[in-house]
Amino acid sequence: MIRLFFILCLSFSLAFADSGDTTFVQVHDNVDMTSHGHYKEWGEFPNDANYRKVLMHFDMGCASTGCSGWDYDVHILLRNRTSKYDSNLVLAPSFSLDGSSPDSISFSYTPTYVNAWDSISGGTAIANDTLVLVWYQDENVPFLATDTQYVYAANYYNITFDSAGAVIDSVWVAADTTLYLSNTDTYNVFEIIEDFELGRAITPYGTYMNPANNSYGTNGYDENWKHRFTYDVTDFQHLLKDSVEIDAFYSGWSSGFSVTLNFEFIEGTPPRTPLSLTNVYKNGAAGYGYTNSADFENNQMPEVKVATSEYAHSFKLQFVPTGHGAAGEFTSGVSYTAKVNGSIVGGENIWKDDCGFNAIWPQGGTWIFDRANWCPGEAVPIFNHEITPYIIAGDSALMDINFSSYNPTNSATYSCAVHFFQYKEPNFVLDAEVIDIISPSLKDQYSRINPICSNPVIKIRNSGTEELTELTIQYGVKGGTMQSQQWTGNLKFMQEEEVTLGEMINDGTENIFEVSISSPNGNTDMHNDNDFMASAFEDVPVYKNQFLVRLKTNNYGSENSWKIVNSQGEIVYSKDNFVSNTLNADTVILGNGCFKFTLEDTGGDGLDFWYWDALYNEGEIDQPDGSGFINFMYYDTISVFKTFHKDFGSRIVHSFRVENATPIDKHSMNSFEVYPTLTHDYVNVKSPASTYEKNIQLLDVKGRLLLEKKWLGETEEMQIDLTPFSDGIYFIKLKVADSLQTEKIIFNKY
Repeated sequence: MIRLFFILCLSFSLAFADSGDTTFVQVHDNVDMTSHGHYKEWGEFPNDANYRKVLMHFDMGCASTGCSGWDYDVHILLRNRTSKYDSNLVLAPSFSLDGSSPDSISFSYTPTYVNAWDSISGGTAIANDTLVLVWYQDENVPFLATDTQYVYAANYYNITFDSAGAVIDSVWVAADTTLYLSNTDTYNVFEIIEDFELGRAITPYGTYMNPANNSYGTNGYDENWKHRFTYDVTDFQHLLKDSVEIDAFYSGWSSGFSVTLNFEFIEGTPPRTPLSLTNVYKNGAAGYGYTNSADFENNQMPEVKVATSEYAHSFKLQFVPTGHGAAGEFTSGVSYTAKVNGSIVGGENIWKDDCGFNAIWPQGGTWIFDRANWCPGEAVPIFNHEITPYIIAGDSALMDINFSSYNPTNSATYSCAVHFFQYKEPNFVLDAEVIDIISPSLKDQYSRINPICSNPVIKIRNSGTEELTELTIQYGVKGGTMQSQQWTGNLKFMQEEEVTLGEMINDGTENIFEVSISSPNGNTDMHNDNDFMASAFEDVPVYKNQFLVRLKTNNYGSENSWKIVNSQGEIVYSKDNFVSNTLNADTVILGNGCFKFTLEDTGGDGLDFWYWDALYNEGEIDQPDGSGFINFMYYDTISVFKTFHKDFGSRIVHSFRVENATPIDKHSMNSFEVYPTLTHDYVNVKSPASTYEKNIQLLDVKGRLLLEKKWLGETEEMQIDLTPFSDGIYFIKLKVADSLQTEKIIFNKY
């Protein structure tokens, strides 16, 4: 299905800009990708306007048969019809039977039958289906079908049955015609199609999304799961016109995932208008084997000569690599260097070092392991290099991609797209642009750091040729107080930077965060359409100001640490140096405000990861990972109010607010005394004399009542024997009239 519709100043992804008409084109609509191959659809794209930005939204979901439990590449390719033609020498057959052309065929022009038996009707003769015989007998147009006939299968034995269904005989069904294939040498003429990669993503390990799996429904997923990847494809807009074929190539060998593609065209003037696009090496995203550095540089990605247009004023080299195979996928330290006319124009490490902070979490499989520029369930990073100073327009340019040398001990293949963009002269001298709101945001890719209640993060870009050194940023919640912040830096043409803003005053009328920029370099921005952006968001939870952070460590407690930071960036609570396999309950007392809790795991494998336990059970490692947990508990009611998933990878980030904080009454605190709080036998409870009856309770960390006593008001002190209980953390709760107080104690017999 192809859809085309227009919207004025609306958001497609709940983050929108203040600009002209926006056009949406849907190409793929929940297309199942159930096996290895190409899933192609045609889209009708606009042809009569200029667009300052074009975005492609790839919504990945489960196939109708369920998600696959493996990680596979998905390449979104633009298939560009070049209006250029080529040919190759092929053999044109004289006939085909049901689509194939064997050396010889035997058949019958008259109907043939097959005898069958069932208990109700006895022996029955069933007619064979017809076969389609197509003749090709035009010498001038060898592939033109000149005649079509319908024939029947022959040359087989047809069995006969007795009245009881037993086989008693067989009869040979003879063919009345036999044909022998002849071929004609001819040239097959075809249009040249160039594939350009618009975006690449890796599917997650979809075990938890699959209803057939035992863990289905236990990790926050169901069959309606979807995840959006968004790509800026503005530089491809000169090819996204009229009818265009888009190919979603799925590298998987099992079912499966689904693909929905929507293109968003925002009217206006881009930073520069694309003129042409060239694949520097192979068509689209192709595989390049790596055995050693010399072979790669000489035979896989050698130096090549590329033509440039005399009308071009600006140039960019784009490189998108991912490593695969046992060595290519997991070998770190491999980098590439890009050269143009012998000069190094850039390079990056081909490595993703934060897979444990994946936006799709938890997953099955080895989702936490870092890989060669990709993570399961993420979009693949794209590396762009501005190469204008190294090229003379109209002259050919020498381009080369080199990899750092290493000796793979196993298979190594790199899937790479290498694009060379040529542009007209840049459209603006002074143009600062807001290109993204990272937080607060509802975007899937930023879900692990959202929601927030302070310190928004945005991304800006210098879309003008003059270096950008200063900028005024205004931000706030729609209908509320707008705040101002100055940015200083040094951004060259098309360079980007993330900017962390100050406190956010959430006094607006809608949950929409707004940001605008102005006064680049103290002057007037030449292009105002891209100065504003807004993002819908959800509120953070509100907690009481006194609670426990409860961390049960696994076998590697030293990997964990946590902290709570206020909106000024000050650490108000922190804890590290944890002992393994220990329950820790730390009291937190906060004032009003916004806070961010962060739990780190330096091993990148959370508090519970199946892989290490599996290796331990197979005898491959000496110690399993074990299992822990992390939650927040109100100690006055002994109730857990926030639980985090223990398979969290490298870190948990959780923002919250405290409102109407309960003041700490020092007299009240002192009126109820428990000592010692660390004991190996008895604990003393002291409370001033009172006319009220006192009720004392002993509870474990799960809130289970272990002991309850009535305490006469005139008695000031009593003793509780803990020796019948196990080592651990306990709570003593004292109730006097309407007053309720709780204290934590630690009991260890040794």
